[in-house]
Amino acid sequence: TCSPTCSKSDTLSAGSVELQAMESDNDSPPDLKSRRLTPSTHWRLTQQQIDLCYDAAVEHYEKVMYTVKARALFTELADGFDLLRERGRGRFDMELPVFDDPKFSFLTDLERASWMPVVRTILGEDVALVHKGVFLSLPGSEMQVYHQDGPHLTTKYQKPCHAVNVFIPLVDLTRKNGPTEFCLGTHILDYEYFAKEMVETPLAKAGTPIIFDYRLGHRGLGNSSADCRPLVYLTYSPSGGKEFKDSVNFSRKRYIKIGELVEKPLSREERARRRREVIV
Repeated sequence: TCSPTCSKSDTLSAGSVELQAMESDNDSPPDLKSRRLTPSTHWRLTQQQIDLCYDAAVEHYEKVMYTVKARALFTELADGFDLLRERGRGRFDMELPVFDDPKFSFLTDLERASWMPVVRTILGEDVALVHKGVFLSLPGSEMQVYHQDGPHLTTKYQKPCHAVNVFIPLVDLTRKNGPTEFCLGTHILDYEYFAKEMVETPLAKAGTPIIFDYRLGHRGLGNSSADCRPLVYLTYSPSGGKEFKDSVNFSRKRYIKIGELVEKPLSREERARRRREVIV
């Protein structure tokens, strides 16, 4: 159901949610009637994998914020760090060094990650994982500005997809906790602008990948729930592809190096638990 490099199809694949819209021969916006939802559970992470990612994301956020407080880095926080930067009030883009650990190979291994057959169908067999991290939306976070993660490589004609994003929510998405809103067809040259009638908002279950063209317009909605909404993101491009270079989103040179994170002191309950474990 995916078109590997054809500009005539726009596919969002999401384990239990697959959205496909076909364009006409003149590259006009997709017909709303062509969209369809196909239930599936094949691509989802296991609950254990979801929990591992969720705990890592929350722990990383808390350690960075504790480091900011311990070192009085509040001014620097506004400019952003290499491991965490704010993308609108209450929304954080985080790079987790722990994702390079083998225990997270279910995310990073190009042969093990379950969504790779879809990614390879779109980009070709030889692909590379060029970036990974977590978007954390806190309770009360505001809605993002509508945007595309990257522009077209040329404005002269429609080129095939040169990069793919995979979003994996670590909690069930609801209307309240800030799901991602996509504007279908906006990966097509000259149709990049937001159109309300083309909006689709997948309310995917936790661990369900949402796969989309890097050029597709989208925005994270505000989180009006009482809980945070972490979401793993992975970006792929053809291996060795010199065309793909995103110095705006992925360049660490733009951000301050926070250095070694300060360990958060153990709570009284945690100290007591560790003492019990030693005794046992």
